[in-house]
Amino acid sequence: MRPPITLSFRHFDRSGALEDRARKLGSRLECYNERITHCHITLEGPDTRSDTRAPYLVKIDLIVPGAQIHADSLHVDGAGHKDIYLALRDAFNNAKRQLQELQHDRSGAARMVRLQS
Repeated sequence: MRPPITLSFRHFDRSGALEDRARKLGSRLECYNERITHCHITLEGPDTRSDTRAPYLVKIDLIVPGAQIHADSLHVDGAGHKDIYLALRDAFNNAKRQLQELQHDRSGAARMVRLQS
């Protein structure tokens, strides 16, 4: 069963192409954990029209049984992106990595339980 994917757009207009891309990437996260029960993607633009910094940020919040995952597109220095599609890609990669780590941790814990039994 596919998790419901909800989207929020902040500080810029909704785009059909961007919405489609976000929904496709949200659906692809199910490949890394089919037990995702909720996926919310927030796409943020600049607060003001005069903001010339890297203004785009994407956040992905996932719920899986026993865990919540919060991923974003921020660089290590806290900067955003100049391109919303790159921000979406980076947030997706961050969420994917966290899902893979969760799967690895859980499979390792399951092996430990079997070894101890």
